[in-house]
Amino acid sequence: MPLWPPSRFLAHTEDPGAYLLGDGYLERGEWTSLVGMGGLGKTRLALWLTVCLITRREWLGLKVGVKPPRVLFLSSENGIRRWKRDLEKMFASISEGERTAVEEKLLILALTPDAECDLRPSERGGAARMIATLEAEEPDLVIFDPLADMIDGDESKTADMVGTLRSLREVHRLGCPEAALLIVHHARSGADNVAIAGDRFNAGAFGRGSKAFYSRVRCELQLAPGDNKDGRLLVLACGKANNTEAFAPRGVVFDPETATYSLDPSFDYEAWRNNVHGKRTESVVSIADVVETVSELAPQIGSETTRRAVLENLSGTGAAKRTLEARIKKAVELGHLREGKKRGSIRLGHKPLTK
Repeated sequence: MPLWPPSRFLAHTEDPGAYLLGDGYLERGEWTSLVGMGGLGKTRLALWLTVCLITRREWLGLKVGVKPPRVLFLSSENGIRRWKRDLEKMFASISEGERTAVEEKLLILALTPDAECDLRPSERGGAARMIATLEAEEPDLVIFDPLADMIDGDESKTADMVGTLRSLREVHRLGCPEAALLIVHHARSGADNVAIAGDRFNAGAFGRGSKAFYSRVRCELQLAPGDNKDGRLLVLACGKANNTEAFAPRGVVFDPETATYSLDPSFDYEAWRNNVHGKRTESVVSIADVVETVSELAPQIGSETTRRAVLENLSGTGAAKRTLEARIKKAVELGHLREGKKRGSIRLGHKPLTK
């Protein structure tokens, strides 16, 4: 066992290329999970993440690493036709140079009729194939999708989950010890579980099956539906971040025409949770409500209103004053509003809300 004194840790120089997403959400040598309910498009979102990492595009408000990674996407769910459909749409939305970069850096498991695609690391033949593939390709990032197809036994039994994770750790160690691992997993269903996304008190209960998986990963990305009627709206949260600070939950909009994802600047976490719990009332005030109020009070370009006028205008909603002030503050941070020239005044910002 390599044992270091404190001085050696202190003298260690970090490789700036070790961080693929943020300062530790996806990191070389570490495990990250992407957990969400079935049918939300976790695989497609992970594919878009891959495209962003390779083309160095910001991914849903999170910075990507300085070095485009070489990625292996090992998925046992999507067939060739589904990959073709999503890739065609995504490639149509990026430049020719970006398409070339993705072509050079991304390899996806093709579920051909004659292929042996068992991803269970505890199965000797499957483990040997995975290790040989990882050694040959030398990836910076490996995406395993989904965890359920990798478990030998019952995912709800801690012993079976732990055994699977130990086998996967051995595959990782022997095949590509310096690569980052992103493991896609299913969340439990139901409104009560949806509301756990972004709730640090209950984060360990978001994923389906044994909590041993949540304990093993260094970071968990949680994906939940943003609306019970509009499937394009999603919520991305950070249920765990051991190596960095967890990011705030954010709204995500899926564009079915391009198969891409973008931030929803009008997303309001508190309003979303109230909606999930069936508590949406007129007392729930969103960022969009605040911006619309400012627009009504100061409709002309360059005109201003006061914070007091905005608060008075929205006081009839029943929302607490501190909630309204928090919405104004967030709208300013996002660029939808800006401070006026006079103290206590407010005006429309440079960034309009997405309709």
